Amino acid sequence: MTRSATALVAAALACAAAAGGCGLGPGVASEGRAELRVTREFGTVPMVSATLDDPTESDTVVRMLDANAEIETSYGGNFVDSIDGFAGSTSGGGSEDWFFFVNGYYSDIGSGETRVRPGDRIWWDYRYWSAAYRVPAVVGSWPEPFLHGYEGRTPATVVQCLAVRSTCEEVVGSLDVAGVDARLETPAEPAATPRDLRVLVGPWDAIRDDAAADQLSSGPGTSGVYGSFVSCAAGERFAVDDSRGRTTATLAGVGVVAAVREGRDQPTWIVSGTDDEGVAAAASLLGSDELRDRYAVAVADGEEIPLPSEDVPGESGAGCR
Repeated sequence: MTRSATALVAAALACAAAAGGCGLGPGVASEGRAELRVTREFGTVPMVSATLDDPTESDTVVRMLDANAEIETSYGGNFVDSIDGFAGSTSGGGSEDWFFFVNGYYSDIGSGETRVRPGDRIWWDYRYWSAAYRVPAVVGSWPEPFLHGYEGRTPATVVQCLAVRSTCEEVVGSLDVAGVDARLETPAEPAATPRDLRVLVGPWDAIRDDAAADQLSSGPGTSGVYGSFVSCAAGERFAVDDSRGRTTATLAGVGVVAAVREGRDQPTWIVSGTDDEGVAAAASLLGSDELRDRYAVAVADGEEIPLPSEDVPGESGAGCR
C-alpha cells in the first residue's frame, strides 16, 4: 500500500470515529420538534405517541417509528410490514394495512426515504383499504399542512370565501391563532390554486362545480373521504360512509371539514355544509381537538361525526340521488 493510500484509509477511519464528520454520522440537526402518532381504525384507536427533538439529516420516518415501537420491515427497511404486532395484509390478499401521512399529506415515497423535519407531524394508521387504498390528504394533523407544508416547503395559504363573511373570518382567525398567515379572497366562484394550500369555504351548492370539491360527490374511491354530498328531493344531504365505503346515514343540516387533492396540486381543505348553518358548524371545528387523528369530520345537531363512521342515526340514503 502506498503512503498516499495509507493516508486515505487513516482519514476514513478518523471520519468514522468522529460519527458526524466527513459526511458520516447523523448529520446536522435542525432546531424544533417532530411528532409521531400511531393509530388503528381510521385514528379511533391510539397506539403510540412520541416526539423527536432537533431531528438530523439522517432521521427518517421509519427510524423515528423504530425508536418508539416494535416494527418489522421489508425492501431494505423502506416498507413497514408490522407495528406492535399488527401486520399489514395486502401482500396476502387481505384488506388491512399500514399507511402514513406527513403533515396531512399521503406520502408518495417509502418511510425509509422520507426525512423527518422540525415541526413535522407523522401519522401512521392501520385501516381497511378496500374502499379507498390511497387517501391523498387528511385533516387529522391540524394545523398542518398550513404551518410546515411538505418536504420542507410551505406553500402560501388562501381562504376562498363563498359563504357568509363572518364564517370565513372565523376560518381565517383559526388559522391566525395557529400561526398561519392566510389571505382571504371572495371570488364569484371557486378558483383553482395549484401551488397554494386552499381552504374553500361555502355551502355545497356554491362550491360543487370546483374540480377538487366535486370529488365529494363521488365517494371514497375518488375523494379519499368516507362520505359524499347528495341531492335529494327535499334538498342537499350528506351521506356518511363506514370503513367499507357503505352509506350508514344520509343527513340534513350537516357541516363537513375534509381535505382533497386534485392531481399533483396542493391539497384543498373543504369547509362546507348542506346549508349556511352547516358551513358555520364546520368552521367551528378548525382548531378544535375534534380534528385530531381524523381523516375527515362531519358535524350534525352539534355532534361531531368522524369519517368514516360505522353507526350513525339518520335517514336511509336509498332513492336520494
